[in-house]
Amino acid sequence: MGALTSIALATEPPPRAFGDALTPRASARGWDFLGSCPASLRMKMRDDLSELLRLRRLAGDERLKCCMPMGHGGRTPFDRLRFIRELDDFPKLLVSSDHGNAFNRAFHARHVESGAFASLQPQGAVAAFVEAGLIDPRGWIGVYAAAPFVMLVDRVRLGARPIPESWADLADPVYRGEIALSGWRPRGAGRWGAYNQFFLLTASRLLGERRYRAILGNLAGLAHSAQMPRLAGTASSLAAIYILPWALADLCPRRDRTQVVWPREGALAFPLWMTAQAAHRVRVAPLADHFFAPGTARWLDHNLYPSLAPGGGAKLPPGARLFWPGWDFLRSRAAAAEIKRVDALFHAATERIDLGVLTCA
Repeated sequence: MGALTSIALATEPPPRAFGDALTPRASARGWDFLGSCPASLRMKMRDDLSELLRLRRLAGDERLKCCMPMGHGGRTPFDRLRFIRELDDFPKLLVSSDHGNAFNRAFHARHVESGAFASLQPQGAVAAFVEAGLIDPRGWIGVYAAAPFVMLVDRVRLGARPIPESWADLADPVYRGEIALSGWRPRGAGRWGAYNQFFLLTASRLLGERRYRAILGNLAGLAHSAQMPRLAGTASSLAAIYILPWALADLCPRRDRTQVVWPREGALAFPLWMTAQAAHRVRVAPLADHFFAPGTARWLDHNLYPSLAPGGGAKLPPGARLFWPGWDFLRSRAAAAEIKRVDALFHAATERIDLGVLTCA
């Protein structure tokens, strides 16, 4: 009988690029990198960052503590960011596609306004982004890409009515009961808990209260934005005009019955953004630089999330404009009051009219 060969067994799991066994699930504190992006981009973004981190570890760089939730339900670290009070607890690099407030007002006044955060935004974004004001004038928030909101028009359901060419056109009563926004709620719930608040705020800022109220009066219903390209142009179509991200509108396969409209005032530019603690910018720079790298820019442009990297934005339609409410407005105390006002008008409108409903179980 031959000699036995001893096989060493691994006593520790292999190192992971994301997550930390010693950190409680959904904790927002202590990360070097905390990131999120739209669901359609999430898997590749996470894989690319994992490979970057792996290569840097092989080259002898320090291991960064990173977290990028994949959206499997439940609470995430992003839900708890606004409760952080101390700078050391906040992620060293935060990359987000959320529109909520990542900083409470005390933290913002104490740390952000004192220069503790930097955008890491490179120069060279195409003119449409600069003219829209997406470059933070104070250098606190960097924008690496935008999700432009456009219209997806069901020409068959629209019939003889004119195809809208601008956001202002949506206030015309000829479109009564023909506009669908993105939103969802649990089955049996009363008020909408999730809806396109970004559109509500930007439409109110762009068009004024009179036209904003008129658009609310023209609502047909709400649906998840991922369902909209499946519905438009079918017998089950909820509305003649859907408002959704360009990347999703372009997925609609029924091109003979539908049309993507880039409104005259500009698509509503929802930013995919980042901010870094200035004191740690050297440590996190390789990760931040990845979001502005040429390869990342080409991939984002291809997926119709136009990149703000130098040389990015190649997929924008010729002469396309963008609209963004502005960083200074969103930081003002007036913004919170306006958000509450436009939300209240939205809820009043949805309670007053018989909306078509697509619920989530």
